[in-house]
Amino acid sequence: MPTEYDVIVIGAGPAGSAAAAAASEKGLSVLLIEEHSQIGTPLACAEGLSRSTIKGWLEIEPEWIAQSLSGAIIRDPRGNEFTIEYPNVGWVLNRKVFDPALADLAAQRGAVVKKSTKAVGIEGNEIITFEASTNMKQRFKFKYVIGADGITSKVGRWMGIDTKLHLGDIEVCAQYRLGNVDKEPRYAHLILDSKIAPGGYAWIFPKSNSSANVGLGLSPSRTKNKPKHLLDRWVEREFRHARVEERIYGGVPARVPERFSGKNFCLVGDAARFTDPLSGAGIANAIKSGIIAGRNAASIVKGRKNSLQNEMKKEIIDEIKWHYRVRNIYKKLTDRDFEEGCKLGTKLFRNKTVSDINTHLLVRQLLLLSPQLLKLGFRLLF
Repeated sequence: MPTEYDVIVIGAGPAGSAAAAAASEKGLSVLLIEEHSQIGTPLACAEGLSRSTIKGWLEIEPEWIAQSLSGAIIRDPRGNEFTIEYPNVGWVLNRKVFDPALADLAAQRGAVVKKSTKAVGIEGNEIITFEASTNMKQRFKFKYVIGADGITSKVGRWMGIDTKLHLGDIEVCAQYRLGNVDKEPRYAHLILDSKIAPGGYAWIFPKSNSSANVGLGLSPSRTKNKPKHLLDRWVEREFRHARVEERIYGGVPARVPERFSGKNFCLVGDAARFTDPLSGAGIANAIKSGIIAGRNAASIVKGRKNSLQNEMKKEIIDEIKWHYRVRNIYKKLTDRDFEEGCKLGTKLFRNKTVSDINTHLLVRQLLLLSPQLLKLGFRLLF
């Protein structure tokens, strides 16, 4: 196989495969490398994806979907709930089908996909790889490299980016895929309760009529408890008859770095910290950032003017920074605040069907309706 490429993409998750597909579509020679033998495994994701965040970027195929969603049910610490009716709001994907399909799309467009191959270093314009099947190292030359190697991104460090995350800039998560779960399968269930998920929230994302991804994310700056301990305690209490089919543990970055690109490289997806700091969602931003990076790589390689920074800012970073500010308020909320918020949510969404949720407007409405929350949100508003 060739040892020189216009673009080398490291990591075949949604961000990396989207980048490889976009760069290949622009006529570049592309190598997509993945350290695991099977794309989509191991998985660290709740698999939720909203239609509005991906609209215009990628058409979601029916075979990628485990469960379609019609809204969300929000629960406070006392067990009070309200429902947001939002027909066709999104899906719970099957990432073990979705991820390989995106890599196949990149291959169909001309990218070379190389699995069981780990990037172990970058020297000049060469990637050094280690291939597990042959137990050998190999070098590949590149004109541009895209790091899609997740939250622990080595590409970022190799290219001189400070990728360290402080306690306040990360959510730690634990999730089980449970069978024999009796929950309304058409809705995502979100639980706001500091005893279950301090500084974060818990979720139930249905994958079928009887199975679901059940997990929680917490802020390590708010508690010393391990997410596994809190998840086990919650599952034992609420899902006594369920069976654990899969366990997932991981972290979600909650703040973008000062720099995510350079003259001949950029980071995308979790490697660039492009996850939503409020919800923890990362699939849509991974795909968007991958497509933006792949398209602009073509301009960079061909010596043309590129719009990488501006596009990333407009499509991804501005919203992340807004949600980061909201998250800083959210982390200060008490269970009493959650109960108040649930009452206000009931008023806002009772007997309504929505087709869009503007987070800026929603946050302002909640803050203005509650003097208690407004005090916390004053800086955010003004």
